[in-house]
Amino acid sequence: MKFIKFFISKVFFLNLFIALLLLVIGLFILDRYLDGITRHGEKVVVPDVISKKVNDLDSNLISKGFRYEIMDSVWYRNKPKGIVIDQKPAPGDSVKLGRKIYLTINARSDKMITLSIGSIINGTSTTSGAMEYLSSIDVEHDKNIYVPYQYNDIVLGFQDINGKELKHGDKIKAGSKIRLVVGTVKNEKIRTPKVLGLPLKEAVKILKKNGLNVSPIELSDGACVNGTDSSLARVTLQRPTCSNEINIGKEVSIFYSCDTTLIINTDCK
Repeated sequence: MKFIKFFISKVFFLNLFIALLLLVIGLFILDRYLDGITRHGEKVVVPDVISKKVNDLDSNLISKGFRYEIMDSVWYRNKPKGIVIDQKPAPGDSVKLGRKIYLTINARSDKMITLSIGSIINGTSTTSGAMEYLSSIDVEHDKNIYVPYQYNDIVLGFQDINGKELKHGDKIKAGSKIRLVVGTVKNEKIRTPKVLGLPLKEAVKILKKNGLNVSPIELSDGACVNGTDSSLARVTLQRPTCSNEINIGKEVSIFYSCDTTLIINTDCK
């Protein structure tokens, strides 16, 4: 009976109340302590690491309480190797401290291309088809080397810029310059196409399509200062002049400018 009376006495309920109160206070203090050491729920702004080198990520992310993981790599010829190309979450997003940042980087080694040219150098492909192939594999066409042959404009081989023969299955770096060995009927002449006033890229394409090598020369007006301006470049002068007869395989010099206010005389002279 005394045992039962104790559980319904004021002393029991007072002790129970004090115990519960101490428990609540203890849990509150523990929660505040854990919140303090983990910064639970704190939002921070994601730093911008795009274009940063991988070697610098510790100082840009780890030191600021973030984690990171490289998820993918891509290859851009005109960007430095090993820099960040993309990040998720994006720069400026608000996230919890400790969030993992997923990164895409530019490859740290050169992209290698395996040449598949067996069907091109078999005596049936033209320079146009060969140049389309080079463009599709991210390789640049340098110029054509013309050799006597029974037919015009037939691709007979590939060379690097040092004159070394390239064969089917050879590996080269993406962005390399390649020369085509092209057959031509001896002493055959053509009229120089008119490219005055045309965009530079279009002019180069037309001249090469007609079996001519091209030497682009920028005017000394300094108008082409970057890649964006260069897209505006137009041909202001060509030598030999348009309509002159010239042997297939000869070089045509084209002068260009990015000055959009320049008046270009497109008459052949």
